[in-house]
This record gives sequence, C-alpha cells and structure tokens, in this order.
Amino acid sequence: MNAKSADSSANYVYDSVRCVGTLKPVFDSKANGFYPPELSVSGTGFWVKDYECFITCAHVIDAYLGKSVDESGMLVVGGNGHSFQRAKIFVVDYQHDLALLDVTCSDKNERKQEIDAGLTFIDRDPIVGEQIAYAGFPFGQDLLNAKHSPTYSEGVVGKEILHTDRCTEVQFTGPVVGGYSGSPVVLRLDRRRLVGVLSNGPSDGGNTGDIFKGIHCKHIIELCKMATI
Repeated sequence: MNAKSADSSANYVYDSVRCVGTLKPVFDSKANGFYPPELSVSGTGFWVKDYECFITCAHVIDAYLGKSVDESGMLVVGGNGHSFQRAKIFVVDYQHDLALLDVTCSDKNERKQEIDAGLTFIDRDPIVGEQIAYAGFPFGQDLLNAKHSPTYSEGVVGKEILHTDRCTEVQFTGPVVGGYSGSPVVLRLDRRRLVGVLSNGPSDGGNTGDIFKGIHCKHIIELCKMATI
C-alpha cells in the first residue's frame, strides 16, 4: 500500500472509538439538589461497520451487570466529539472477554453516522513484526478534554498467533495502560482493518507496560453473527 492510501485511512481507528462508562447524578446537600451527572470511564469500545455492532471487553462492563441505575449509574457510550448515548448490555462472552452493547441513538441519521465510522475485518492473520495501531481512553476520565478525545498509539505484532482451547489471541508490543481495554487494534497501514481488540496487558499486572494481548478478530465476527441472527 502506498503512502497516499495509508494516509487516506489514517483516522479510521481513531474515529471509531468511544468511551464506555457511566453517568451518575451527584446530590448537593447544601443546595438540596443535584449537580450535573459525573462521567466515570471504565474503558473503550468501538463500532464495527460490517455488522452495525458496538464492541467492548466483557471486563469493562462486568461491574454493571445486575446493578440498578441507582447503584452504578447509567451505562453510556460516547465521546470523541459525539454525544453520550444510553447503552444496554446485549451479549456477554466471558470466554473471549467480549461484550456487545445495544446503543440507543437519538435518530437514524445519527446511528448511520456512528456506524459509518466503524471498522471492517482483516481477511488474514497478522504476521510477526507487522505494524499495528490502536486508540482508546487510557486512565479513564483523567486525560479527557472537552471533546472527550481518545489517545492514539502504535506498536507491532510481537509473536505468532496464540491458539488455545479457550481463545485465539494476538500478542502485541506497544504502550498500554488501564483504560485501553476494549480498544480496536488495526493495521497501521490500513487503519480500518480490524486485527483484534485489546484485552489485557500481561506486563506490570495489566496496568502499564509494553506487552499486551488482543482477542483475535475471528471471535468478534462470531459474536456479531450470533447477535444478528
């Protein structure tokens, strides 16, 4: 792929990601009323264009399962220049640490814009040394600006595909910290082609480090197909 082609797809991975978190009102006892809802970001999610689905990691939304809005706040998806929309947990796949959220958009045009910003799937396995890119919300709300912009990062495929009875994973080398969970990982020279989703960082307890594992995109495809049957 030439430089012009790479540049033309440069923002796809960045544009596809959204915060996943909650909005919860805070009571002001002195004024006997409520402050504006506080945003708490638990991780990252992204749109998949092929199946019109929104994907994140199961461990990102696990704390909200079975909880009322009063307890945990309202689950929302948004940011990156987009308004926050209410979300519901639609499908959870703990074996592959994946979750599919049902995002409520205010109208069809807004939903179409969200889906059009989504990613498509790679049609092969990535190879060792191949450059990748990802974007997400490291450190949750601590680094957010007024637009709730994500952070973009790059790395490489660090090892052959990891096949186990439980899951197929891809190991990457690149900067990773908490909050990146659920971030899409794409080819750096074709930033719309999804390789996998960032799941955990085995170095430094998964909090900060330079090695992380991604769930292979084939599991995302299987989840999307199951949800759209």
